[in-house]
Amino acid sequence: MKIDTPKLSKADIERAMITPSAVFDTPAEIVEAEGLTRPQKIEVLTRWELDARALQRATDENMTGGGRPPLEEVNEALLKLDPEGKKADGFGKAPTKI
Repeated sequence: MKIDTPKLSKADIERAMITPSAVFDTPAEIVEAEGLTRPQKIEVLTRWELDARALQRATDENMTGGGRPPLEEVNEALLKLDPEGKKADGFGKAPTKI
């Protein structure tokens, strides 16, 4: 994690809800994070997924935006928290380009 303590403060949680990669180094860290409820972990991972998909679209359109999007890692972490896919958003079934 990018914070000094193992337990997240309220400010860390708020920051993670907006920009997960500002608090966590990997999506797997979210699964193990202390101080986040299961629904909060799913919400943070979903935000990270949206960010990764936006970066992937930008890369597909020859725009640079950073490193490789961690979509596979995010999906693995989401599967650990939601093995039945109850919170699935359907992105996997939707086309990535219009």
